[in-house]
Amino acid sequence: RYNPELQKRSLENRKGREQEFDAFVNKLKEYSKSTKPSTNDFIFTEYTNADVHAVWEVAAEDEARNRAEATEQQQKAAAEMQKRREEIKRHSISGQ
Repeated sequence: RYNPELQKRSLENRKGREQEFDAFVNKLKEYSKSTKPSTNDFIFTEYTNADVHAVWEVAAEDEARNRAEATEQQQKAAAEMQKRREEIKRHSISGQ
């Protein structure tokens, strides 16, 4: 028998897992449409092998681009926070 609490939790999380899986599959489809050739030094005997490596290279590039964007956003947020702190500091000094 399946534990009722686990079954309830599993059913509650189903939508989220389905959405994550759909997003993953859509990303793979997007990566597979890439016309970028593989940069490996290997000579592939099967076209699909070369395709698979190209897909993972495109995926890695996309991941790196996403990390760079996240880092840039964090830096902008930190700069904005520092700007606010300095503004508050100026107002508190001039207000005294």
